[in-house]
Amino acid sequence: MREIAVFFKKTVTSWNFWLCVGATTALLFFSVIYEDTLTGNRYSVLNALFSFSADEMKSHYEFCNIYVYYGARGSWFSLFVPIIAAFCFVPEMCAEREENALRFQVVRSSKTKWQLSNFFSGIISGGTAVTLGYVIFSGLVMLLFPGVSEMDSFAAETATMMSGEFYILVLDMWIFAIFWSIPSMFLTSVLQSKYLIICIPFFLKYALSQLFSKLTMDAWNGDHGEGFYEMLKFINPDGLMDISMTKFYETFIMYGILLAVSLATFMIIERKRGDFGA
Repeated sequence: MREIAVFFKKTVTSWNFWLCVGATTALLFFSVIYEDTLTGNRYSVLNALFSFSADEMKSHYEFCNIYVYYGARGSWFSLFVPIIAAFCFVPEMCAEREENALRFQVVRSSKTKWQLSNFFSGIISGGTAVTLGYVIFSGLVMLLFPGVSEMDSFAAETATMMSGEFYILVLDMWIFAIFWSIPSMFLTSVLQSKYLIICIPFFLKYALSQLFSKLTMDAWNGDHGEGFYEMLKFINPDGLMDISMTKFYETFIMYGILLAVSLATFMIIERKRGDFGA
């Protein structure tokens, strides 16, 4: 635990960590939260602030502050979470490997301690940066958009029903960002280019999102068995973002297995390195 705390402290005090926090907050403001069914125009959080008056917002549940910070997590923002989370630790890890600094860290502890601390401090820092940016965004939304008490009765009721408890949304975001930090952490053991390490998980998530969308459309257009719908739930790349609304234990078991396999493979590959400075 001490080694994890040391690595984590080093990561969160770096400029990369705070750049990721700021990037998360900024990207959330460009998430689409409302679509005008009459005109087909889509409005991001930032567009909504400049396009609608306070009175107009009060009649649409999408502009209630508790729904804005819930709805903004979707859209295309989730696609960029793997990049944002990875940027916390990948550049520094690649720089240490290029500068032959890893052998000194291993000598001061051990290979096993170094592997575990590096792995967990990296993914936790990635998850924490994204979550902290989300919390800052949510605080700004609470100030900029009308609250439940200011909304029309129907809009207030709908927004309350469709959104979730804030602490649960924060926990879901943290778990989601941690999981999508894992592919980049794993790739640091097999690749040296920080650009490939950061970008490959992004393309992986995009491919999974497209596959999930296609299979979902097939499910709506056809008659499939219960097993097909269970499969959809598990291959949803954004499933962890709403883990509080799914079967908690089943989802955690599946992603826990993926985490264990990634960690075991990471440690095996790292142990086979003849020179940790290379």
